[in-house]
Amino acid sequence: MEIFIEKLSDSQITILKISGRVDAVTAPDLEKAVLDALPGSSSGCVLDLADVDYMSSAGLRVLVIGAKTATATKGVFSLAALQLSVKKVIDMVGFTPLLEIHTDRDGAVYAARKRLVV
Repeated sequence: MEIFIEKLSDSQITILKISGRVDAVTAPDLEKAVLDALPGSSSGCVLDLADVDYMSSAGLRVLVIGAKTATATKGVFSLAALQLSVKKVIDMVGFTPLLEIHTDRDGAVYAARKRLVV
C-alpha cells in the first residue's frame, strides 16, 4: 500500500490517495495517516480509494476510527471513488450508513468544504 498525502491550501482538508491493498500489515500506516489528517476541530480527511482493490477487516476498522474521530472533533471524514469490490465489503458488513461515501474525489472535497464552513 502507498499513501499520497495532499493538504488543500485553501482549507483544513487533507486528501489521502491510497493505492494497493489495505490489510493487517498496512492498516496501521493508514490509521496513522487518517489520525494525522484529523488533528482537531474542523478538520477534514478524504480517502481517495480509487486504486484500492482489497480491504480487510483491519482496513474497515480504520474507516470506523476515522469516522468516529471526525464526529468527536466536529470534523469530516469521507471516502471517495470506491472500487466495486471494496464497496461490496463495506455494504456487506453494514458500514455504509456509518460512512460518508462519494462517487468521486471532487464531490467528496466539495461536500467536506461545505460542511466545514457551516
